[in-house]
Amino acid sequence: MERRGRSAISTTAAAIVIVILILAVAAGIYFYSTSSKTTTSTSSTSSTSTSSTTGSSSSSTSSAVPSTLTYEAGETPEYLDPGVSYFSYDYNILQNVYEPLLWYNGSCSTCIIPWLAANYTVSSNLEQYYFTLRQGITFADGEQFNSTAVYFSLNRLLVEDGSTPVAHGTQASWLLQQLLNTSLSTTLTGSQTYGSNYVQDVLDENFVQITGQYTFTLNVMHPTSAVPELLAGEWAVMLAPGYTMTQDISTFKSAGYTLPYPTLSGNSTQEIDQYLDDISSTCNTGSTPDGCGTTYFDLSANGSMAGTGPYTIQSNDATTNVITLQANPTYWGGPLTTKIDPQIKTVIFKYVADTTTREIDIENAAKSGQAMAIDLPSTNLYDIADRTDWINDNQLVSTIPGISLYGTYPIYSTLFDPFGTNVTNALTGSYYKFQPFADIRFREAFADAVNMTLENEAVNNNVGQVAINVVPPGLPPSGAYNDTITPTYSYNPDEVQNLLLSAMENPITSFKFENGTAAPSGFFDNSFGCTTLGSNGQCSNPIAQSIPLIVGSGDVVDEQIFNAIATTINNVSSTYNMGLTVSVVPVPSGTELANAFASPTHYYMYALGWIDDYPWVLDFLGPMYAPNGAYTGPDGWNLPAMETLYQQAQNDSATGNTAGLVAAADQMSVLANKEVMYLWTVYTVNYVTMTSNVQGFYFNPGLSTAAGGGVGPEYFATLY
Repeated sequence: MERRGRSAISTTAAAIVIVILILAVAAGIYFYSTSSKTTTSTSSTSSTSTSSTTGSSSSSTSSAVPSTLTYEAGETPEYLDPGVSYFSYDYNILQNVYEPLLWYNGSCSTCIIPWLAANYTVSSNLEQYYFTLRQGITFADGEQFNSTAVYFSLNRLLVEDGSTPVAHGTQASWLLQQLLNTSLSTTLTGSQTYGSNYVQDVLDENFVQITGQYTFTLNVMHPTSAVPELLAGEWAVMLAPGYTMTQDISTFKSAGYTLPYPTLSGNSTQEIDQYLDDISSTCNTGSTPDGCGTTYFDLSANGSMAGTGPYTIQSNDATTNVITLQANPTYWGGPLTTKIDPQIKTVIFKYVADTTTREIDIENAAKSGQAMAIDLPSTNLYDIADRTDWINDNQLVSTIPGISLYGTYPIYSTLFDPFGTNVTNALTGSYYKFQPFADIRFREAFADAVNMTLENEAVNNNVGQVAINVVPPGLPPSGAYNDTITPTYSYNPDEVQNLLLSAMENPITSFKFENGTAAPSGFFDNSFGCTTLGSNGQCSNPIAQSIPLIVGSGDVVDEQIFNAIATTINNVSSTYNMGLTVSVVPVPSGTELANAFASPTHYYMYALGWIDDYPWVLDFLGPMYAPNGAYTGPDGWNLPAMETLYQQAQNDSATGNTAGLVAAADQMSVLANKEVMYLWTVYTVNYVTMTSNVQGFYFNPGLSTAAGGGVGPEYFATLY
């Protein structure tokens, strides 16, 4: 299972989701390439484009461009409204339909260029961003793209407050709300009272200040060097105001909501403000007592013409889980010298739950000349890949004619196993007396108990590299990943024995609660086994203790890692009759896994991971290292030195001092490794399984959110 950023299957905090790792929640993103064309930016603020990916093909490709590409995935969409969605599979679809002001230049995840924007400048204090838009761009429904559309799209995202029809503060709004008055964010501060007053408070932030038909200023209250990364995400895309408002108001009326403005009037800005009041009026009432009204785009059952992108949504059949995209005949072509012109006219997203069925389907597609790509979990890699070529030469070579494998490609994801230092009973909420991982000797012993390199090869099929700290390779800003910061632990069964004996004979007596305060004497008791071994080298009457290791059902990789830990620890315990028993406990995904995220956690040790919300190092440092973060809070970590370093990192990012940010990130990782806050497992990578008659894609780790076998490409306009 993963607890991650960019997704929302089951959220419990900002950008947190629990999923099963091997399901490969989504795929990488490949784009900006045509057969022999180059992609040179025309904007003075653009970076140069980068070269295409390479892959292994089992047969020659046809020169004919497929008319249709079918994408068979192991998941279904959640919300197709860009302002509501926070799920990577949704983004695979949405990025083909809707476009942001800024986006990535080819495969370069640090090269963010003006896209719908023509150019922009930034004030010295990073509080104002002065934008000029490209002219002549229309939405698919014919509306003109201009500053009013920016005002509409970004304020709509803020007013929605990360809401779904069943919850608030679980979606992506917080990514821009962090730049503004955070007291207006459910995710960042707490529950809100929705209605016209809330809408006015959001508008009073003056985030989008229109200065002309094609010019505007973004006013930022909390500066950060990551604003370009934040504006390049799918949550910040542009929507056609007229189309969106008409469809939503009709949808809200049909659902029985009483709207303050059932008919809009006045100039365009007044109509938008009234519409925002209508959205807010659907919250916590009628059919959505704990959320906000279902928008038209949430389902997009009759398609969507509200984007500027190369495709439109033609239909979404919720009964068959089939989504059809159609090439946009009026697409403006993108900002690069070589204009983007979708060659594959129809793209079909199809849910196929069974991996074997997907494998059969793509083999049949290859034989018949159809174009197809599928989700292929890392555990099934050798169903299509040649094992010898992969293990010996690190080359993915397909064993099936007509099917190609591409990759592997890095993604911004780190998987790890947290240690809970303040664990409570899930039924009573009371603290357990026994808190083994409050003792660093226990953390080191469990980390020393598994050969991660062996498990990565044997179970994960080497789809990823063994992680060494929280920052994955390549994560912006440049230099954030430091391969010299390595763990203090390593596989060593002898050291496991020494550490457990030391912890048994001299248990710690000083404990802290998750808020950092000292626990009363005797509140916790880490006694187990015996304080003195008998003449036979064993405990005669051991104090028994048990430590369950929690893993998501179906998470084969982490289950095997935990089995290896349990075997090593139990062997030592048996040798000395310590009475210590470690077990591996699979639990279903969904609500039961929320026990890991209670504060304090209900689990001693569990298997999770983090995928970036947006590609910036602070998105990893905060949740995993800073006190009261997504993990540190529930797991009971409260290191004053870490708080100081995190504040320094935030300040450096806010002032544009990226060198200082990198230095602070390094120090945080050094401290985390010294304290053995986590058992690092894998930096995940991705690969593509696709029929060989499709070519022309780029991989961009800044957008990719897949974890092991997610299919691509998801940007279809440059395929041929």
